[in-house]
Amino acid sequence: MHAHVSTKVDIRPARQEDIRPLSSLLSQAFKHDPVYIWLLPDESSRVVKCQRLFSIFLQDLVAQRTVFTTTGMEGAALWMASHQLRATWRSQLKQSLQILPILGMGLIRGLRWWIDIELKHPRYPHRYLFMLGVAPEHQGKGIGSALLRYMLQRCDKERLPVYLDTGNRDNVPFYQRRGFVVTREVKLPGGPVVFQMLREPE
Repeated sequence: MHAHVSTKVDIRPARQEDIRPLSSLLSQAFKHDPVYIWLLPDESSRVVKCQRLFSIFLQDLVAQRTVFTTTGMEGAALWMASHQLRATWRSQLKQSLQILPILGMGLIRGLRWWIDIELKHPRYPHRYLFMLGVAPEHQGKGIGSALLRYMLQRCDKERLPVYLDTGNRDNVPFYQRRGFVVTREVKLPGGPVVFQMLREPE
């Protein structure tokens, strides 16, 4: 499965050997993200902890072929189908046990995130944009737009809505220009406002 999205950006599914470089890329892309600053306030360890977290997420999603990157791995989009959010208790427990030591003192905030945000996803079939990140040195080149457009076109064909949440207020107009609307705003305790957004198929 390979798609030529524009004259400059080729999109492909991520492979097992991409997990390490993609987790590194995403940790750089999200090190100044308000949610990760709130979740992992120690700046000196944030990038390393993010890298470990993102490796865990990527392990599962790459195997399910719902992670897409560019040929030069300048960015990545991590997706989930709504049924994947209701994973078996065994896989959820395994992932939780891997994540807990990484969060450390941020565990309470992690639980807060789970209660306030993760449990408030739409209950009907949809696709969830779990994460979209571009390496800082490649931002502003249309890579994020190409990665997003690739799956939005598929969702339109499948007649599936798309859900995402972002704690970065600057991202909201980017998504609004692509058909997303803010459905809910949640103020995390001592942290940023998270915007929950939905896009109906076009």
